[in-house]
Amino acid sequence: MTWKFSRQLWLYLASAFTFGLAQAFAALFLNFYLRALGLGAEWQGLVNALPALTLACLSLPAVALARRISNARTIQLGSVLSLIGAVILALAGGPLAALAGALVQGAGAALLSVAGSPFMANNSDERSRVTLFSVQSALMTGAGFLGNLLGGRVPEVYAAATGTAPDGLSALRAALLVSAAFQLVGLLPVLFLRPSGKPRPQGRSFAVRDKRTMTRLVAPNLLVGLGAGATIPFLNVFIEGKFHVDYASLGTLFAWTSLATAATVLVQPLLVRRLGQLPAVLTVQAASLPFLAVLGFAPELWMVSAALFTRGALMNAAGPVYSAYAMSALPDEDRPMYSAVNVITWDLGWAVSSLLSGVVRGVLPFGLAFRVLFAWTILMYAGSVLAIYLGLYRRSRRAAASAAAPLRR
Repeated sequence: MTWKFSRQLWLYLASAFTFGLAQAFAALFLNFYLRALGLGAEWQGLVNALPALTLACLSLPAVALARRISNARTIQLGSVLSLIGAVILALAGGPLAALAGALVQGAGAALLSVAGSPFMANNSDERSRVTLFSVQSALMTGAGFLGNLLGGRVPEVYAAATGTAPDGLSALRAALLVSAAFQLVGLLPVLFLRPSGKPRPQGRSFAVRDKRTMTRLVAPNLLVGLGAGATIPFLNVFIEGKFHVDYASLGTLFAWTSLATAATVLVQPLLVRRLGQLPAVLTVQAASLPFLAVLGFAPELWMVSAALFTRGALMNAAGPVYSAYAMSALPDEDRPMYSAVNVITWDLGWAVSSLLSGVVRGVLPFGLAFRVLFAWTILMYAGSVLAIYLGLYRRSRRAAASAAAPLRR
């Protein structure tokens, strides 16, 4: 395990930090902003789902583009499109402009998602890879702490300065414009990224050498996407509606959740050293399930807050370790394709669940709707843990036992 990264990686990590700030601002206020525009639960579900749908549709073309122009150039183009989409969304005057902004953001996210992990893998080695992926995730979630903490105050500051209401459209638009400003800052280090110089993969752009491993790696994330999309993008609506908290308190709550996640992510390399990559993933994801149940069904805010901290920390901490494992388990030429297929399946699951979540919340009473949605999320997350255990962990144990058998003879 080493913390010695190249200049290219530090530039990428600097961009990840500011992008995390931008994401925190946008995630905290997007649903409230859409509500202020006059869009109901069904529209909110569509706008939340649209970037994921766009991401899923464009991920395969993004693979071909990344193989043609390099991962570094793809990241640069994706960062520009994400910034443009954020500005369009923040200036939207109605549903069509909001949808257009979400579409452009989805296009940018497709390029960033497909090229990000292969860029880090190509600029690192086995000794530094788990640490690198953990640091990148910790920086984004740590930035989420600052983004939520500061972001929760923006509407209040704007309202005090202009004499308007903090839950008004102009105050919420100001928060989204601040998010776009952070994306602009994050674009600056990305402009200095350079291709790794490794030869481009030969053959067809969409060829996959190890299809079985690819399928086993992707299937658990499909289940997570199906579960997460139903509730995670609407946690702000759930907590605000159930406990009637203000924006500043809501921002503080999500800020501490991000900080807990960042701290847990940084501990993951130590857990990997003790348990191994897949056992570490299984341990933290399985441990998150009871806290997800508390989050969805507990009657008191303090119980929901504690569950929010712990569930987010445990579930999200496994992500960078799983990504590092996937990059190591696959040949170099399959890595961009894995990123694309993984994004497609996860985001299709997220988009379908977000759309159905909007329908469920529009039809059922508030409390009953979220009870149904949280039950679905728990079921899908449990299925993901089982898929990792059966499809990856048990298979790797059998392979290790078979390899060791001749040595014992």
